[in-house]
Parts: sequence; C-alpha cells; structure tokens
Amino acid sequence: MDTINHISKTKLPLHQDFNFLKSEAIDFIQNHIGKEWTNFNPSDPGMTILDQFCYALTELGYCTDFTIPDILTDFTGKIAIDDQFYLPYKILTTSPYTINDYRKYLIDGNENIFNVTILCYNNNIFPINRIYQVYLYINPDIVDVIESKNICKSAFYYLNKSRNLGEVFNLPIALQTQNCSIGGKIEITKKVDLYAVLLDLQSKIREFIFAKPEQLSYETLIAKGYNSAAIYDGPYLKNGWILNESLADKIDQIKAIDLIPVIESVTGIVTVSGLQLYQNEKITSVLQATVNQILSIDILGSYKSKNLTITCNGKEVAFDAFGPLIITPDKFEETTANLNNKVHLKLPKSSFRDINTYYSIQNTFPQQYNIGADKVADDSAPIQVAQSRQLKGYLTLFDQILANQFSQLANVSKLFSFTNSVCGAPSDEENFYAVKDKEQQKNLEYPVPYKMFSPSYFYQSLYTVPHIRPILKDSKTFDYSFGNETEAEQQEKSWFEYQQDPYNPYIFGMMKLIEEEDVNLDRRNKLLDHLLARHGESPKVIDAIINDTIYTGDKRKDQLILKSLYLQNLGLLTYNRQKGYNFLSASKIADNTSGNIDVSLPVIKSKHLGYISENTTDFIFRSEQINKKEKLSRPDFNNFSGLELKLNLLFGLKNIYSNFITSQFDIQQNNIENQLNTYKTIQKTFWFKEKRNGSILIETILLLNQLKYNIEIIKQNQVNITSYSLENIDFQTISNLNYVVNTTAEATLDTNLGQGYLVFSDVQFPVVTNTSEAINLTDYTKSELSNYYFRITIASGNGSITIDNSVFKKNIILVFPDFIPVLQTPEFKKRLKYFLKNSLPVNVSYECLFLSLQELETFIPNYVKWHESLRFKSDLIPVKTEQDQAAINNSAPSATTNPAETAINLINSLTSILATKNGRNK
Repeated sequence: MDTINHISKTKLPLHQDFNFLKSEAIDFIQNHIGKEWTNFNPSDPGMTILDQFCYALTELGYCTDFTIPDILTDFTGKIAIDDQFYLPYKILTTSPYTINDYRKYLIDGNENIFNVTILCYNNNIFPINRIYQVYLYINPDIVDVIESKNICKSAFYYLNKSRNLGEVFNLPIALQTQNCSIGGKIEITKKVDLYAVLLDLQSKIREFIFAKPEQLSYETLIAKGYNSAAIYDGPYLKNGWILNESLADKIDQIKAIDLIPVIESVTGIVTVSGLQLYQNEKITSVLQATVNQILSIDILGSYKSKNLTITCNGKEVAFDAFGPLIITPDKFEETTANLNNKVHLKLPKSSFRDINTYYSIQNTFPQQYNIGADKVADDSAPIQVAQSRQLKGYLTLFDQILANQFSQLANVSKLFSFTNSVCGAPSDEENFYAVKDKEQQKNLEYPVPYKMFSPSYFYQSLYTVPHIRPILKDSKTFDYSFGNETEAEQQEKSWFEYQQDPYNPYIFGMMKLIEEEDVNLDRRNKLLDHLLARHGESPKVIDAIINDTIYTGDKRKDQLILKSLYLQNLGLLTYNRQKGYNFLSASKIADNTSGNIDVSLPVIKSKHLGYISENTTDFIFRSEQINKKEKLSRPDFNNFSGLELKLNLLFGLKNIYSNFITSQFDIQQNNIENQLNTYKTIQKTFWFKEKRNGSILIETILLLNQLKYNIEIIKQNQVNITSYSLENIDFQTISNLNYVVNTTAEATLDTNLGQGYLVFSDVQFPVVTNTSEAINLTDYTKSELSNYYFRITIASGNGSITIDNSVFKKNIILVFPDFIPVLQTPEFKKRLKYFLKNSLPVNVSYECLFLSLQELETFIPNYVKWHESLRFKSDLIPVKTEQDQAAINNSAPSATTNPAETAINLINSLTSILATKNGRNK
C-alpha cells in the first residue's frame, strides 16, 4: 500500500486535550471547593461525571475546528451563501460613474462597439449638470449605415439603464471614417504570405489609432498580480474585465515618424523607407481627424494605387487582385470560453457536518449508575429508580448546556445572517413541521410555534436522552385515551404529543430562560453593526439616519429590523448608489383612457386595506413578511433611483404612510366636507405609498431635456454688431452647439458663420444673420477660444421660463406631503438632511418640498403627465430589439401628448410652489 494509516502521537489543541481539560477542572475544584471534596480518584462518582463532561467538551472542541465552509454546509451539501455573504462581483462593483466606467460598460455591452470616446460638457449654461456626448468606434467592417445607426440607438438605451442622478446622455454618434493612405517602400522577407503581412499591418495600424481594449478573464488578471478590489473596481462586465490602462485615447494626429515603429513591428517586414502620408488624396505631413472622426489608413488601397511599394530582396512584389482585407474577430478579442466570468464564482469545497445532533453523556456512564438506555425499569426497586432520576436530573443540566453549545455552533449561519432569525430552536421547529401536512400547516393548532424576535442564542430539546420523560415537568399532560389503544400505544402517543407541543413547560421554559430580551437585543445589534462595518458602512451613521423610524414602537427592535433590511438589500443599493431611474423604460404610473393619459388617483377599495396591517402575529414581529415586502429587485432600479429606494427603506416611508392611513380611518368626521378632505388625504397618501415609494424625486436636467431653445451668437466690430441665431432647437442640439461655440477657433467660426451655418459632427445647422447697433454684452457669455459671445434662451413657454428659473438652481427636487405629522417633525427633517448629505454625490444639489393637500391637487396630475411623456421620445429612441419595440408600442403617446408642454406645466407648478415657500420663509 502506498499510504500507511496509523495514529500519530502529536499534541492535541488544548480544547481537544482531555487530560488538559480535566486537570484544569481539578485545579478549579481544589481552589474553590475547600475541604468538602477530598477524593479525586477514579472511584469517586464526581470524577466519573467530570470524565464524561470533559470527553463531551473535546467533541465540542473538535467541532469548533471545522472549516467555515463545513459549518455553513447543510445536510443537502449546499453552503449557506444567501443573506450571509456577498460574492465579490456583487459587492465590490458599482454602476458606471466615471468616463472610463462608461467606456468599459459600452464596449462590454455590444460586440460591435470597439471603443468609445465620451465628452463631458463643461457647460456654461447648465454648469451643475453633466451632459455626455458619446462617440462610438463601431466595427470598421460594418459599412451599412442603418446598422450603424441602430448600434448607436441601442447604446443610447444601454447608457440610460445606468444613467446617474443629474446626468443625461445625448444620442451617441458613430465616429466617421477619415480615409487616408500611405506611400513609400516596404521590404519584406522571403517565404512570407503577402496577404497575411498586409492583414497584420492593417490590424496593427487600427490598434495604434484606436485599439479595441482586451477583455480578460478573472483568472488571467489574478495571474497577472491584480487583487479582487482592483479587478472589480467599476461596473460588472459580462464578457471579461477591462483594465483602465488598456483604454487608450483615440489618436487624432499622426506623423510619418509615428507609423514607422508600428510598421516595422509586423512579422515579415524588414524595413520601411520614404514613408509618406495621404489625406483627401493629397500628400500631408500630418494626418488629422476631429473629435467625431477616426483616421483609417487603407493599406490595401495604398498598395493598389502603387503609392506603397513592397519589395523582397530588392525586387518589387507584383500586385495580385485579391479582395479586401478581412480582419477576423479573434484579432481583437478572446473567445467567449475564456471571457465568461463564471469560473471564479466556484464556492469552496465543503462537507456537511452534523454538529447539532447531540449524544447525551448519560449514554456513556457505567451501567451501575442506572441512567443509560438499560437502566432499572420504573416498576421495580423504587428507591433505585428515585436515585437514578435524581442523578439524571443533575446530569441533564450538563447535557442541556452542552447541547445548546452544539446548537449555537450549528447555527452560526443564522447568528451572522443579514436576516433576523425567528426561532431559537431551529431543529425542534423543523421536527414540529416535519409531521404536519399542508392543511395542518395552514391551520396550525399553535399559531406561532417556537417563534421569537431575533434570537442570538440557540438551544435544542433533549427528548433523545435515555428515559428523560419522567423528569420533565407535566410530561403526563397527554396521558389520556379513548379506550381503543394499548397502554404502550397510549404512552407512545402521549410522549409524542408532549414533544409536539411547542408550549410544553420544558421547551417553553427553555425559550424564556435562554435569552433575556434586553441582553438579546443588545447582542444582536452589535452583530449587525459588525456586519455593516464589514461592508464599509458606518453603524453610527445608520443609527443616526434610522433613529426615529418606527416598525414596532420599540427603538431597539426597530434598529434590528432596519439594519437587517439594509444589509439584505446592500448589494443592489451600493451598486446603484448614484444611479437615476431609467426614464426611457420605466413602468407607467397612469393608465391610458380613450387615448389620453388618466391622471386620476386610485380609488381606495377594501382590497387595498390588506396592505395596511400590522406586521405581527400574537405580538411577535413577522420578520419574514417584512423581509419579503421590502426586498428590492433589479426592476425597482429601473423605475426609481437608488436614492429613492434607500430613502424609503431606511426611513420606513411606506410604513409611515400605512400607519397614517390607518389613523385617518379611525377619525370620526362631523360633516361631509371633512369626510371628503379626509378621503382625498388618504387617497394621495396611498398614491405616494404605492406608486412612488413614499416620495417624488424630480431631476431638473430631465425638465430641461424636454424644452426647446434659441441661441444667439454675436461678434462686435467697429461699425455694427452682427448676430447669428438659431431658434426652436432641442436640448441635445443646444448642448452640442454650446460646445461648438466654446471650443472652436475664431477663424473657423468666422468661416462657418460667414457661410451661414454652424457645424457639429459634420452636420450643418443653418443660422439667421442679423445686424444691430447696440447690444448689452452683460447678457451674453464669452466663448472660451474666441471673441464671440453667445446667449441661450428657452423658447418653450413663450418666455415664461428662463434658464435662471428657481426650479433649475438645484439638481434634484424631493417632494413629500406635508399633512403627515411624522414628516413635519424637526427630527425627521434633520435626519433627512443628514441622509441626503451622506448619500448624494458632492456635485448634486437638492431641494426638499413639503406640499399641502391643495398644492398636490394640481402638482400630482402635472407630474404624472410629465413622467409619462419622458418615454415619448419617438424621434430619438431607437428600435434595436423586440423588447425595445414593445417598450415603444406600450408607451405610444396620444395625439394630445406634448412632452415640452408637460414639462412647462410641471415647471410652472414648481415655480409657484417655490415662490410660496420663499414667501413663507421671508
């Protein structure tokens, strides 16, 4: 045999060393028992008891040395992961936030997007908002214009899935190819495939100009020395990770000297000489491209035109009429098998360890003690029976302590779980339900068996201890018969019923004895604080935010509920912490009636009252129910921003509204008018709770995004002032033209405006030329690179809306009803301010509005119409997939829908509210 199995004589750990444990116990006895115990020999019964207890402790010590995976593995072989740990890709990643994040996100999301350039406009007009213009380097082999446009539109949808608060994306633009060629002489070696050389050269020049970043597998990056924190820094990528250093910028200027090392790096090329550059069929010293263009050097075209000569051993290689250079995808990316991110999600190997099952020390005592399975029968030697039971009662105390320790270790997964446990004796609860059928489980004789609020100490019954029944209190409670059973059958049935009674004096007394509520709540709170800190969340900050949030009325229990809910949803909340909602595909909050948007609030019916109920049964809080109700899913972040969902969760807004509605139903109204107001109050509260998660968040950039604009550009000379204007243009165009005026050289502006247009991305926007004698330049903004001045005004609203409107001074506006007492307390407003300060990015400013019942009467309909109109972007929204088409079909606007008009109505409503608020403050 290759392996020799034998017992090695090695020193055991102290907690598994019987001799050490026994010597420690004897030392303790000698130091504390005085002169009452003098016999420490094996003949003393006390020493026998000590031996058995120490042996049992070595078993407990052995179990504590099991690996964490083994301890967390259940009898099915599955490791407890859910609500225990967040896998790295779920907790370390975050939705795109930086420019590089968005570039990775787009490259990973569409195989035909090779690279991305993103401009974040430093906007003179809207300085507190981010406006992104995205340029896509689409696979050069795609020449179909329609397909290219569809890729841009698909990217627009994809970007808005991860749009951050206070940000908007203009429709992405495909980089336009700027065709170029080269001339000169290239010397190649013998026995090389000319086509392969040209193919490799074309590929390397493309990579030099704007390379498609390499996507690497997790294992590859680990092998390169990257740790998990570095790998997962950024958005989760489905097809492999992209390093920041691989995101090279697009090269817009190339000199001949820049290409020489690129050409010479191609296998088979010896030298290059006399290199010349051609652009627009003219020789140039520098190849140049604008921000919306990409240089494309056609190697085969250069060779065909004979500007590029290829020689071998001094002889020119003749041109063969082969087709275009086809660059296969594997030149740019790894195979899917190498890039999938599943391999590193393998959990550690583990084995189920039956830690909870307890073997009583009474089974191992010598036979003469009469306490084992073969003890003296109850009907003989009553004195010996009494002595045996007395000893069993004494030993059962030790058994219970040991059994509970094993149970505590077996339930470590529940102790450190994000969810609050609901039972202190899981094994007994499992045994209770194991013998119940479905009907019995629905109509239990005991409504909350073994239930308690968030235990942190676990225990188990000792029904398996030999002949334990006679020493358990009231163990004969079920000793009755209907006369059709034998005595043995009746005794078996009685004992079974006693064990199935979760309120029998033994197990119920154990439940009350094991934990004192004050100790339990403090201990569980510390455990949750540890879990929060382990995930980078400050327990003190969370305590300050949830200070007055009420679920049970007991402050400490409410802390446990809220911290547990936050931890359960932490993965999605932290990933989407900065994200706004996806206005292009968010669910509707209004119905369509006869082709018009129905903005009427829901009628409160009796079926709705099922939501308005306590989360308790028999005075025990139902943690499972609240966990299910507050569980967040990915679609929630499509309909709401991460901020709104976190606000609702930590402040318990839905619960506040439910309690308020309940209190309103209890109010006795004296007249019909008061009853009507009460109903309207309940109706709006219910709408806030069901449709908006307790608050309304409006991003002012989205209001601006729907309006039309005018731009006026002037240049002053000695005689008069010439102005150029464009009117009634959309937000995307105005933001791009604002960029053009700010970043274009004066000479270029002179030429373009002189010819009657502005140019952006090769598109000419015609301008109207006017002349006037005097203009107040203080009303205009000076261009950054020229002596031109410009002014942007809002065309929508007939001049009633201006860019410096009070509504646009903040990035987001949060709206709450003011008739709910809890929301009007100084404590709530202080916590809200602290929450927003800690949750919002520094570049996002906010305004909180508390609206009266009368203000909400007009505000809510305006908001609903505006919210629905955000989806009606038929001129911009793409149709790429069946899902996209379905989204557009489902949100088709009626003939009366005007997105700009809905924005104007909401802006006017907010302006009036802000004016009233400022007036009250004065």
